[in-house]
Formats: sequence, C-alpha cells, structure tokens
Amino acid sequence: MGLKAIECPDGVCHSHHGGHAVPRTAMQQNLQTHGREWCERLAERIYEMSVDTYSQTVMPSLHASGWQRRHLDWEFKLAEKSSEPDETLVEGIINATESFLRSSEVHRLFIQELVQGTFDEAKEDHLRSKAVKSIIEEEIMDMLEKRENELLDRLVEKLLKGSQGDLDIARQSALEGISEVKKLLLNHSESL
Repeated sequence: MGLKAIECPDGVCHSHHGGHAVPRTAMQQNLQTHGREWCERLAERIYEMSVDTYSQTVMPSLHASGWQRRHLDWEFKLAEKSSEPDETLVEGIINATESFLRSSEVHRLFIQELVQGTFDEAKEDHLRSKAVKSIIEEEIMDMLEKRENELLDRLVEKLLKGSQGDLDIARQSALEGISEVKKLLLNHSESL
C-alpha cells in the first residue's frame, strides 16, 4: 500500500502525512492539472530534502566524539576500558544507514510509493477496499483454516527434499510458511 499523501496549503499539491484535510475532488483536480510526472518530480525532491536533512542534522551528532562510547556503555554494559570493536560496530551501523538512505533502490521505491499513494488516495474506492477486505477475511482465511491440514501435508511433501528428508524440519517450515501467509493477508486487510 502506498504512503498517504494529501494537498497542502499555498498552492503546493501534496506532502505525505501532511495532516491537512481537503475535499477529494480538490485533490483529483490538482492531480489532473499537474499530472503524474510532476508528482514524481515533487516526490523525488521530498526524498532528496529528507536525506539532506538527515545528513546535516543527524549524522554530525552520530559522529560526535564520545557518542559511540556513551551509547554502547549503556546498551552492552561495557567496562570503562577503551574498545575498538564497539566503535567499529557503530561506525558500520552509521555507514550502512547512510548507504541505505542513498541507495537508488530506496530512492525509487520511496517515489513510487509516495506517488502511487497520492493517486490511490485521490481515487480511493471504498467499495473496492471493502471487497478485498471481505475476500481476505471471510473467504481466503476461512479456506486456509478449513484446508490447513491438506495444505500442510502438500507443503511438507514439497519441502522434504530441501530438509534432507527430515520430516520435523519440513513440517515446522511448512507451519511457519502458512502462519506467515496468514499474517501477510491480515496485515494487508488491516491496511485497507
């Protein structure tokens, strides 16, 4: 499901989680006027500003002297003696976070989610959402409950080779798989 996005005052079309309530017709009209390409450029700019803000405000404090020591002393109850591994660990976490935020894939997904969320919100179809929710909660979940043993047996059979013939491992993996599918379905249903 896309991030929600709505119109903001002063002629700006939308910003995610802006908190302003506007009539859906006004959103639809603005989106038709500007078009998808304009929304993508705006989403791209929002992402760039977010990463820049993070880099300029959060990153300097993370690199400040003593930050790693204070946090790791609390987190891992480290002794007062100096420890290079803990600083290396935190540096790695900081670098991984920065790389993640600057990755082109995260950038692309953010823009896609924000723009798609904006258009989804503008044309939100409560009947369609209700239908999907009903299918998941009343049909698919019911079918999974009624046919769980049959499904479990088929899955165990498929997983036996990958578990080197260990029936218990195959069964546990199958149960976890079914449980994960149920959670995914319920999460999707709740998000509608």
